[in-house]
Amino acid sequence: MPSRNAVPTDTRRAERASIDGRVRFREAGQNPFDAELFDLSSTGFRMFTFSRQAIGRRIWVSLPGLEPREAVVRRAAGDNYGCEFVEPLHPSVASHLQTKLGR
Repeated sequence: MPSRNAVPTDTRRAERASIDGRVRFREAGQNPFDAELFDLSSTGFRMFTFSRQAIGRRIWVSLPGLEPREAVVRRAAGDNYGCEFVEPLHPSVASHLQTKLGR
């Protein structure tokens, strides 16, 4: 039986990598905002931006070399936001971006 004090396990569906990248993102029908990416996986990313984002908001992020990708804001902590791609990146595309933008 699990302990009540047990630390939850990471339930991510894909391996994430620390990166250092600048991107632009926007909401539907809105002007784009700048953001810094800190990690990326095939299923999502974490970004820093001064633009306030609400949990559940749909955004489109422009990653280097790709058409804008739709994502949903899943977590917020200050100016940091965890986002999940609506359609995950192909693993080879995620790997390429992780290498290109890796720290």
